[in-house]
Amino acid sequence: MPANFKPFPCFMDADDDNTDDSIIRLEDVLRADVKPTPGKTIFFHETRCHPPGSKYIMNLTARQACSIESAALHNPNFEVFVLFASPTYLPGAERPKLPLIEALQSYKNVHFRQLNIWRYAKDTPIEEWINKGLLFESSYLKEHTSDFLRILSLYRYGGIYLDIDVVVLRSMENIPLNYVGAEEPGALCGAVFSLDSIGTGHDIAELCLKDFQENFNGQQYITNGPSLVMRVTKKICNSTSIQEIVAEQRNCNGFQVFNTTAFYPIPWPSWRRFVEPQYLNETLEQTKDSYLIHLWNKVSKELKFKKGDDTAYGKYAQEHCPKVNAAADEYF
Repeated sequence: MPANFKPFPCFMDADDDNTDDSIIRLEDVLRADVKPTPGKTIFFHETRCHPPGSKYIMNLTARQACSIESAALHNPNFEVFVLFASPTYLPGAERPKLPLIEALQSYKNVHFRQLNIWRYAKDTPIEEWINKGLLFESSYLKEHTSDFLRILSLYRYGGIYLDIDVVVLRSMENIPLNYVGAEEPGALCGAVFSLDSIGTGHDIAELCLKDFQENFNGQQYITNGPSLVMRVTKKICNSTSIQEIVAEQRNCNGFQVFNTTAFYPIPWPSWRRFVEPQYLNETLEQTKDSYLIHLWNKVSKELKFKKGDDTAYGKYAQEHCPKVNAAADEYF
């Protein structure tokens, strides 16, 4: 790391000599005894900024917790790792319990960890780039850090990356690794991204890291996420048309491109179909063959969903994240 480099404080390590017994710091993913299993792990990332001195107590929303539970419930043979980019703590014995966290901890395959971005990038093709500090000049730091970490986790371990605003509806264990999905006929989305830890998958992850460095733009929201996925997919598929690749559900040298049904059956402009009762039956029908649904948090986050409502999301929560649904307050 350059001598004059000043790391962004959000992501610096917390003081190792914490004497506050009322909080328990999450283990570092690289230093913990239980680490992600290569090719058999589902990753979620939380990239909000919490400086080390804040002693941030993990505070997942009910929707985030539902995403995690649904992945763990339907994929019991995969480990589910929830990685926090900032120093994060769990409450100790003296503090009030967190019902949503306890619901998730009842699953043996759910693991909460934190990471240090610079250690996580060490000995990878993007180590030198991250040490320049360009990522931390981004106007969309939370989102671009997520874009960065999803590729890096898949490079390190392979497996499946999921955005933390999905609900998994069925097992994904038998889908061969190395895939992405279309959110519309001419556009791919990075909210679901799978790569193997070896062979083709690892090569694609390396391509993604190379593209991230070459095309990084901290002023544009999608350049380092969906646009990156599309650039790399075109290269793998030797094509200039995402629309053709999607229409053919093409398998390009072992990399599968799914159509919208698989992961994004409801497009983002129609996200209210998940939460408005008049669309219940229609939405359940539209999603019956999907592996998961994406709630499009960027546009839906301001709206609260009442628990138990007769809506598609209400039905999903009852069936696919039952423990979180029971532990949640009145609203999701």
